[in-house]
Amino acid sequence: MADDELEVISAIARILSSSPASVEILPGAIEQWQTDPTDPFLFHDRNLGIPQTLLYRLYIVALTKFRRPRSTSSHQSLSEATAIVLFANPGHQTALNERKKLVVAEHLSPEREAEFIALLLSSSKNASKQSIIWDHRRWLLQKQALSPALIERELDIILKNCESYPRNYYAWAHWDFCMELLNGQTEYYLPVIVGAFRRLHAWIDSHLSDYSAAHHLCGLTQKFRDLDVEINLTRLSVHALELVSRYPDHEALWMYVRAVWTVGEDEQLRETLEASIASLPTSIYREQCIAWCREFK
Repeated sequence: MADDELEVISAIARILSSSPASVEILPGAIEQWQTDPTDPFLFHDRNLGIPQTLLYRLYIVALTKFRRPRSTSSHQSLSEATAIVLFANPGHQTALNERKKLVVAEHLSPEREAEFIALLLSSSKNASKQSIIWDHRRWLLQKQALSPALIERELDIILKNCESYPRNYYAWAHWDFCMELLNGQTEYYLPVIVGAFRRLHAWIDSHLSDYSAAHHLCGLTQKFRDLDVEINLTRLSVHALELVSRYPDHEALWMYVRAVWTVGEDEQLRETLEASIASLPTSIYREQCIAWCREFK
């Protein structure tokens, strides 16, 4: 096991623990990114770039390192090795389990580990679509004090991952988990819920094919009702109708209309919504929506 590779693993681990702004896996070797590299990786303005060829080389070394008996491996070396393994292979369950043990033994704090997982999720689409990474993050959430700021950070991470990996089922499942954590304390978290509602409302305008966002937006209206907070469903229905009239070929937007119909328990609102749908130009999605509304009644 080459000493220089171990030093590189430790150097990258130190950067990861310093809360860098971003981590990116760069295609190819360092020579493709720097003509006269002084380090085998890039670190500029708190942005870390790890060349893929270097990462795969370090991966082999790191696997050997963390597979040693725990009695012969320091907590720091386990943390460093598993970090490299997960950036190279985010679906490595054994590496995640080792990090879990470090958290349980209080060698890693849940907060620091959550920061690491956030960096891992943002580093590649492969990481973002690994269910075990999101499961690990949920486990970490349950070990932290659930402040409004913490929940808002989770929602930030979810939307960023949905941006890089559209229709990210695992990210939206994490959204559901976060919302469930608020049950029983929704008044305390009301500013978070209001902020989430506004963000999803804006999100739909620029993500026309993302039905999950529309579904979760309407789900938030139920939380407002549970709190006896008035929500303008007319405004929500106008928003949905404006979108389907401008972009009638996006099926997800018609599902948004259906979702608004579902949460709109006022009969007059439903009648107005149905009439507005019927006034739109004929299309297969419009006919399906009308038939669905009639059946729902």
